[in-house]
Amino acid sequence: MKGIVNILFLCLSFTYGCNSNDSIKEKFNTLKNIDYSEFKNMSILNRNGIYFVTYNGSTHKIKRSFFTKKVNSVKRAFSPETDVLLTKEEIDFVELKLKSFDKIEVMSLSVDEIGNVFISLPWYDRCTYYFLKLTPTNNLQKINKGHYQLFENDWYLYKECSEK
Repeated sequence: MKGIVNILFLCLSFTYGCNSNDSIKEKFNTLKNIDYSEFKNMSILNRNGIYFVTYNGSTHKIKRSFFTKKVNSVKRAFSPETDVLLTKEEIDFVELKLKSFDKIEVMSLSVDEIGNVFISLPWYDRCTYYFLKLTPTNNLQKINKGHYQLFENDWYLYKECSEK
């Protein structure tokens, strides 16, 4: 058993070690053409396999099965009320969105009611890259994001690095 764990660890280390050579521009190229409309009025944050999903006006802490990716726990987040206000159909809907979110491979994704997209992506250089895609009717000043810089077309970037 210990040998299997060691082999698994080595394989994962090799896989993630190889990915560290990818540039942030290459990663951005995989993100820029995605249709994010399915996430409209939603926000998803992944923290070590626990998802914080804002949907229908409230934030929920969602845990999923590691193997099946089925939702097995839903609680209200950041609220003393623990009642879950999501129906079975809404939980199924959120589960589908989480599967789509996992394919994007980012830390957080938020799409507002008019279609502005916000993506948070930690990278191997100890920096977090915040990408923002604005709708044509919007600008950085309207949403108080003047510190972002134009990256490409209607995408903007803000980079924040930790000290080494």
